[in-house]
Amino acid sequence: MSFPVPANESERLEALHRLAVLDAPASPSLDRICRVAQQVFNVPIVLVTLLDADRQHFKAALGVDGITGTERRHAFCNYTILHDEVFVVPDALKNGSFASNPYVTGEPRIRFYAGAPLATEHGIRLGSLCIIDMEPRDMAQHETAILAGLSRLVIDELWLHHLEQTGRVHPSFASAPAARTELDFHLQKPPKGSQIRTARALLNWSVRELAEASGVSAMTIKRIEAQGADAVRKESLDAVLQALEDAGIEFIFKPDAKFGLQWQDTGRS
Repeated sequence: MSFPVPANESERLEALHRLAVLDAPASPSLDRICRVAQQVFNVPIVLVTLLDADRQHFKAALGVDGITGTERRHAFCNYTILHDEVFVVPDALKNGSFASNPYVTGEPRIRFYAGAPLATEHGIRLGSLCIIDMEPRDMAQHETAILAGLSRLVIDELWLHHLEQTGRVHPSFASAPAARTELDFHLQKPPKGSQIRTARALLNWSVRELAEASGVSAMTIKRIEAQGADAVRKESLDAVLQALEDAGIEFIFKPDAKFGLQWQDTGRS
């Protein structure tokens, strides 16, 4: 099985070896990040991978029973490191690049994969933070943002390892996009369209009234209620939620990733 190779593969490998992390002891911090990802996405397998010339190394792993890596030619992460966006495979059996992969046709029988690239330098992606499931599934836009945010925490840990080992910061890290990016992800799922409708009903508001209160068009309100939060920009959703909260609705996020709502306790009768 062949695999795609980035155009800057030699530079990528040089950066990987400069980190001196492949043979470093396991990192409790990376393990904690994997546990967070496992809980947030409810998946059986979470990996922090680094791709050497011929091997995929697992620097942290949950759900793979002590396996420390695979041959690189079988790694889904070969495709993740080709670009800066989260790479998603909803159903590996229906994807020509992965349908014959031995980890799809055999154990653990991967069906779903999503990987966020670990870019420590501009254009240099060393591996990924990836989540894996044995059932096909889709990934919403806000979920890819969460995974990307968690991957930046992994990059921070790689940066700290480099600093501890060398006592200095390599110039490439100072210019790395990940080092400049805020961790702007949220660990809660947005409310469903039905919950927005319920909140509007509690206030006895029409779509037009909610549009006026939020400064968002009535068409956008209808799109949220019909198609869900992922159908609109985050700024529009935030404006709608703020308008509802200002009117007395309290949105509640529970640890089981469920959204609820109630009247705020403001002494109303």
